[in-house]
Amino acid sequence: MVFISYSIETYKVKEKALYGKYDIPEFQRGFVWGPEKVKDLADSLWRKYPIGTLLLWDTSEYSSPRTAKGVERERLWIVDGQQRTTALCLLFGKKPYWWQDVDEWNRLLSKCDVLVRISDTQPVEFALPNPVRRNEPGWVSLRSIINATDEELSKMSLELLIKNGKQPTDTAAFTEIHAKLKSLQEIKDRPVTVTEVDHDVEDVAEIFSRLNTKGTKVKDTDVAVALIAARQPGWNREEFLPFLKGLETKGYDFDPSVLIRTLAALGKGTSRLKDVKREFWESREFYDAWSRTKDAVGYIIKKMSERGILSSDLLPSHNALIPLFALYDQFGSEDFVFEKGLYWFIRATWAGRYSGSATTTLNQDLSVIRNAGTFSDAVNLLLKPLEGVLPAQIDEDYLLADYRDGFLQLMLFLVVFDAGAIDWVWKVRIGFDKTENVLNEGFYPEWHHFFPKRILEKNNVDESRINSIANITVLTEKQRAFRTSPEEYINKFKIPEEYLKQQFIPINTELWKVTHYEEFLDARKKQLAEAMNNFLGRLKS
Repeated sequence: MVFISYSIETYKVKEKALYGKYDIPEFQRGFVWGPEKVKDLADSLWRKYPIGTLLLWDTSEYSSPRTAKGVERERLWIVDGQQRTTALCLLFGKKPYWWQDVDEWNRLLSKCDVLVRISDTQPVEFALPNPVRRNEPGWVSLRSIINATDEELSKMSLELLIKNGKQPTDTAAFTEIHAKLKSLQEIKDRPVTVTEVDHDVEDVAEIFSRLNTKGTKVKDTDVAVALIAARQPGWNREEFLPFLKGLETKGYDFDPSVLIRTLAALGKGTSRLKDVKREFWESREFYDAWSRTKDAVGYIIKKMSERGILSSDLLPSHNALIPLFALYDQFGSEDFVFEKGLYWFIRATWAGRYSGSATTTLNQDLSVIRNAGTFSDAVNLLLKPLEGVLPAQIDEDYLLADYRDGFLQLMLFLVVFDAGAIDWVWKVRIGFDKTENVLNEGFYPEWHHFFPKRILEKNNVDESRINSIANITVLTEKQRAFRTSPEEYINKFKIPEEYLKQQFIPINTELWKVTHYEEFLDARKKQLAEAMNNFLGRLKS
């Protein structure tokens, strides 16, 4: 293993970032520094303060550019120092090779255009731009100074001399201004300490984690993505990221870990990535597993959407999707029954089966799926551990719980969508596009208090009762119209009885009065419990 240290000028760091000699690994976070930190970096460089060491990873195996085709291969990935390197590029006004969004970069350039006050009588001062400073004669963009030639610097000195009200013949003032500009220009030549390593990717990720204890924690899935990038040039850019983006357009904004664990589960039967030997990531077996992963994920999301689950935000547990993907992959479209799979998924979600550290439980269930003779056997075996954890049915009193419970939100929406509920304002089926009457990909419902909070608070109803799921209906958008008592707004907006029944609202008009709120909750929790249990029963049968 190579471990070398040396110094390099700041302008050379900028050049290497600009021309792709430096790059960043997939497990790096984005640029998070604000303008103030960029300004402080400039001030530190001018004062000759140390700015820390750049840790670079020499990876000769990475043979494909990450962000552009036709560019010479990068050798060095920035493991520690990406924020400082990007900030240096901002000081010079040059976009680093890995930064793709030009508009975002230009916005940052404007926000981080560090200004310096130059005068023969006042000390150098660094500041961020505002309209007043930009119009004051003594403030100059640091960017223009460090990029200036010596000839341009002399011309700039003369201009500042005149702007400061001095005569061109004032040699002392000219010399003072020029000296300050020269000291700022020398920022481009300040030395930066660099350390290069060529360790394995797992070691580099661990180094990154230890150096960035206050930053983003590197997960094993991040390491896997970096390892795949090293072993499968172009896969991340041409396959993985476009597939993730495609899912996002359908409303399923997954953490990459869901797909990487699914890939490992289908390819090697484990969700624990440390158990997957590195040879897998560069084998034909990898591409077969990736193809099956795309098929399984695509099929399940299509079926979820048909049930109204048009956004991953509705799913309390994304980890529970991994066994569902594995069930489809194991038994195929002919034997796989989505309704039974969804029934298991809902109960596993209710039980919180994969919350917290889920790897061991996931692997147990993946083993059950692989060893089951039939799809029905697999589902029955997966349901077995849940029997001692969950009641057979949803109890009506559970529906007095807070509506922000993710499982209750999912169940409420499923039964409302299943009932074909029509939005009370837009008069279009909930979950459907308002203009084209087709499923609205990415749709996420609005949770509307049937009895408005303001009305109940005025009547001293306890907050826990106000926010009960039994007081929640589902709408397409937030509505300011329904701010009065239900008996008033139902009549005012002529909401049909049929629409109310689709949301399991008791039709007894006496229960729409705030004085009968507790009786309303009692009646609605019963109707919701019956609807949810009937829905689950149909899935199971």
